[in-house]
Amino acid sequence: MIGASGILSLLFVASCLGDVIEDFEYLSVSEMCELLPPETSFLRPNTCDSWVSCAGNYTNLEQGGCAAGLNYNKELGRCQPKNLCANETEGAFIVDPSSSNCRGYILCKGQKQIKANCPNELIFHPRSRSCVYETQYACPISQTNKPSPACRSLSNHTRLADPVHCDQYYECVGEVLHSRSCPLQEAYDADLGACVPQDRVNCYETAALPEPENTFCVDNVTGKARTGYFADDLSCSKYYICGEPVAGKHDTEPKHISCPLGQYFDFVKLSCRDRLNVRCQLDRCVGANLTYVNVAGDCQSYGRCSGGLTVSLGHCPDGYFFDERNQGCTQTNYHYIACSA
Repeated sequence: MIGASGILSLLFVASCLGDVIEDFEYLSVSEMCELLPPETSFLRPNTCDSWVSCAGNYTNLEQGGCAAGLNYNKELGRCQPKNLCANETEGAFIVDPSSSNCRGYILCKGQKQIKANCPNELIFHPRSRSCVYETQYACPISQTNKPSPACRSLSNHTRLADPVHCDQYYECVGEVLHSRSCPLQEAYDADLGACVPQDRVNCYETAALPEPENTFCVDNVTGKARTGYFADDLSCSKYYICGEPVAGKHDTEPKHISCPLGQYFDFVKLSCRDRLNVRCQLDRCVGANLTYVNVAGDCQSYGRCSGGLTVSLGHCPDGYFFDERNQGCTQTNYHYIACSA
């Protein structure tokens, strides 16, 4: 399990730099394995000849070192000769894999590697094995971006969990770290190393799923976006304003507005009105600072409020009607819309 200090450092980097994994080399190998699928093997950071194999279902985390004269090839997952010129002819030019701008190359001479750079305005072409103009060879984007400490240890296209966002993950492409997003309604499973439906995902322990998308501005019948003013289905005194769709997408952040105290939203007149002049079938004690309230559909009945909810119902004597304004029964029927049938 990742330590508290590791989590704090990850979250700190996330909030300050945006890329949680950029300081990957400073985590312990066990913390690194927490972000990777089980049994992933990688080059131990800051080394050339040491490797790490993360724990699996029936294995423990394992670390090892290559035999003398060998380096660990993270792409092949095994040790191989250090000298890239070992199988090259005398005087051959080969690409320098550590070059970040395509200018670097290696000259093989006397079974030794001599590193050099192409002159200004020229880059090394790995196929022609010569320095050419930029118009003659397109340097891969992975070599024009800053290499990531994490990806220098991992094989190409390795995925890592995002410790903050469960619907995102990282991917190493040519030693450059890229942030990726899962498709809609999917999230990244830290154990499987892939995006799966959100209801089946096993998120990284500190990562969170995004808040469910607000679909209030989608018509439940047609499935199409709707715009304008709409009453809140859960509150008599609140309403939504759905904006126009953007790029065919409904408004996912509609404005949610409350009427002043004592007023309800009238969806016919699209205005906030005296609560007694608006018919609402919801609990009329909600959002009210009253002890008794009129009851929808029966002007002789009343509800008793406690804690902002109706806790009991009462009924005025025959010939009497409940007056919410005066908090009592009266012989005068004011025909409030709030209690009319």
